[in-house]
Amino acid sequence: MDWLKNLFKNLPLDDISDRLAGFFMWWAELVKDVPDTQLPLIVYATGVALVLVLWLFVMWILPRPFKGMSWAMVAAFLLAPGSAAGDSGEIAPAIVGVFHALMLKDFAQAVSAFLPILAVFAALLFLGAIWQMLRSVMEASFAKTAETARIQELKRLNEEQQSQPNP
Repeated sequence: MDWLKNLFKNLPLDDISDRLAGFFMWWAELVKDVPDTQLPLIVYATGVALVLVLWLFVMWILPRPFKGMSWAMVAAFLLAPGSAAGDSGEIAPAIVGVFHALMLKDFAQAVSAFLPILAVFAALLFLGAIWQMLRSVMEASFAKTAETARIQELKRLNEEQQSQPNP
């Protein structure tokens, strides 16, 4: 427990506070001309992009088959459209509707709110499968081209050796 106490004692809180204040001032300057109705969407899109980029760093520790699937799952949770509070008509991420239904203990509504997430996840997995097929075809084509070039170079060297007179 001493390491935790030392961590908090040595933490540069003033520096962190100054950097956060600078960030918030920069953000306020950045969005000062944005209409109030557009601001939540811009903040959400920025946050989603940041989370997805940071998830790329988390993916390094995952085994290869799970990297793309985990990214698709995170993207599906963040990007699937749904409603904010049941049938209010406001658009929000579908996970908000799932949490809202679970807090109200309406499990049927939670399942129906989860369906857009599953649909987006399935679509992303399908796109990932197409991407993998295209990538494997391109890699095979590049490998075949490289092998053909190597064989032609070997043939050329062999012909040069045969055309030179032997002493």
